Amino acid sequence: MAMTDVASRHVWQVAELVQRLDRDEIRELIRLVPRLQREVTGERSGLVQWAREQMAQYADEARPMRGEDAFVGDTTVGAYFALPEAERERIWDELYATAIETAREREVKPDAVVSAR
Repeated sequence: MAMTDVASRHVWQVAELVQRLDRDEIRELIRLVPRLQREVTGERSGLVQWAREQMAQYADEARPMRGEDAFVGDTTVGAYFALPEAERERIWDELYATAIETAREREVKPDAVVSAR
C-alpha cells in the first residue's frame, strides 16, 4: 500500500493487519470495537436512504417485468425465456454483432492510454 497525505502511518499499519484477518477474526474485531459496526451500519443506512430517494421518482413507472412485455430480439419476456438456451445465445450474439457494426467510430489521439482491462 502506498501511504497518502490523508491517512496517517498508523492507520496504514492497521489496514495492513486487518487485511490479513479471516472472517471470524473480523467479527471478533467488530465485537471488541463496536464503533466499527456503528460506522459501517451508519454509512450503509445512508446509502440505502439515498437509493430509496432516487428510486421514489420512478415508483409509478416501476414494476416487475411481465411475460407479455417486449424484450430482446423482437420477443416478449415469456417467449424469450421459453426458447432453448442456444437460441437465446444466438439472439444476443446477433444483437451484439449489430451493435458493434453500427457503433460510431471515434478518433483516438496517438498518445491515448488504453486500459489493460
